[in-house]
Amino acid sequence: MNKYIKILLLLCSCLIFVSCSNQNQEDLNIFLAASLSSQVEKLADDYSKNINIDSSGSYDLSNKIILGAAPDLALLANYNLKNSFLKNFKFYDNYFDNELILIHKKNDEIDLNNICINNLELGIADPTRAPLGKMSNEILNENRCNKNYNLKVTSNASALINMINLNYVDNAIIYKNDFSKINNDLNFSMSNYNFDKKMTYAFFINNNLEIERKMEVIKFINYLKVQKNILSTDKSSK
Repeated sequence: MNKYIKILLLLCSCLIFVSCSNQNQEDLNIFLAASLSSQVEKLADDYSKNINIDSSGSYDLSNKIILGAAPDLALLANYNLKNSFLKNFKFYDNYFDNELILIHKKNDEIDLNNICINNLELGIADPTRAPLGKMSNEILNENRCNKNYNLKVTSNASALINMINLNYVDNAIIYKNDFSKINNDLNFSMSNYNFDKKMTYAFFINNNLEIERKMEVIKFINYLKVQKNILSTDKSSK
C-alpha cells in the first residue's frame, strides 16, 4: 500500500514539475534599457502573459547577449551596437525617440562652456556602458572646451537620475524624457543649449525563436506600441 502511495506522490510531483516548466516556457523574457524601465515595466505588469525583465544599460545588456544570454526580445538604444549582437538579434521596429538635454540648478542660463571654464561638476552616464554616456561623451568632445570637465559618471541613464535626486550633482546631460523624474524641490532647469541629438530605442528579436514564440513576442511589441500611443494621446489632450 505504501508503495502505491509513494508512486502516486512521485507522479504528482512530476505533474507539478511539468506544469511549472510549461508555465516558465510561456513567460516572455526581455532585456530592457534602464531609461525605459519605469514606463515599460508598468505596461508589462498589465499584460496577459508574465514578462520577465532584465533592465540595465543598453551596452551592458547587449554584451550579456554576446556572451551567451538569449532573451526573447531586447528593447535597447539603437546606437553603435556591436555586429556580434546584431548577428543573433534582428531589428524589428523603432519604439521611442529621446532627446539629450543639459540641466542645471543655476537661475541664469548656462552652457557647457560655462561649466568647463568654471570647473563645475557635470553628471553623465558611463560612455562604455550606456549609449547616453557615449553620445554625451561625443558632445563633450565636439565642444571647444575639449576634455577639461569635472565629470561624475554613473553606470546608465537611470542611475544618473538617481544621483541627481540624491543632490550629488548640479549639472548633467540627461534624456529629455527623464526630466520629469527629477524631484521638483531640487529646482533644476532645462538649458536652452541645443545639442540637436536624439536617441532611438528599438526592438530586436532573437533570431533563434520558433515561429509560435516569435509571434507571441510580436504581440507584446504591438501591445507596447499601442499603449505608448494611447499615453501620448492622453498627454497631448491635457
